Amino acid sequence: MTGFRAVETRRDLRRSRETRASFWHVVIVSLFFVVGLGASLFLGAVMVIGAVRSNGGPSELTADGRTARIARSLQDGKFCNYILFDNKTAQAVEDPIGRCDEGKPKPKKETPAAFSWGR
Repeated sequence: MTGFRAVETRRDLRRSRETRASFWHVVIVSLFFVVGLGASLFLGAVMVIGAVRSNGGPSELTADGRTARIARSLQDGKFCNYILFDNKTAQAVEDPIGRCDEGKPKPKKETPAAFSWGR
């Protein structure tokens, strides 16, 4: 009976080691996904906040009037890639992608001719 207990003890020890190893494997894989997801969310939030802040108004380069804003239409035709070109320093800076119609003036609404007496 002593041999049976020794085999049983070794089997229990092996099961506990396998259980512990599988637990740590699950913990490591879970941490990998949590860190990856957290980093992606953080970087996405930083990019969105940066895009919202930069679309708030004209950039510093266009403030003095020596720059030109060049728009290149993307494949969909709705969004444009904007490039700011400084005439004095010959520096080109890429502006964020925006809608192509954002810089165009809105067309004036035509009012129908009104009837007037004596004119």
